[in-house]
Amino acid sequence: MTAPLAPSSPAPSFIRPALGLLAGLGITALIVGPGIVIATLAMLRGVADPRAFRAAPEHLAVYLVIIAVGAFAGGLATARITVGRSFYTVFLMALVLFTSAMVFVLRGGESAQAEPRWFTWARAITVLVAALLGGFLERRRQASQ
Repeated sequence: MTAPLAPSSPAPSFIRPALGLLAGLGITALIVGPGIVIATLAMLRGVADPRAFRAAPEHLAVYLVIIAVGAFAGGLATARITVGRSFYTVFLMALVLFTSAMVFVLRGGESAQAEPRWFTWARAITVLVAALLGGFLERRRQASQ
């Protein structure tokens, strides 16, 4: 006589990681996009010719803070949606954000309207670190519960 079959575990699903990745990227875009627009409109207040406007270093620092908050929230959301799974999806989201920011670094060359070189590097590093930090802190919070 044979032993009864053990219940099979459910097949691994790619739906939750895919949704987590898309949600993290979407949350990042929803924070960064309007945040940059609002900050830029505030910086343009009182400027006579908006076409000649060039952001000062303190304005670029505000942009970096907005980008960091968006990437952090995206990493946190991705980690929360993919609870119980590996850190891979959060890492993938951070990598997507990093490679999209590195396009401007690798393109190089400063034109009259382009950001300074330090800002393009800082933006790429900021999205990578902020997304990983958001995901790491959420996973750590989940583990402590």
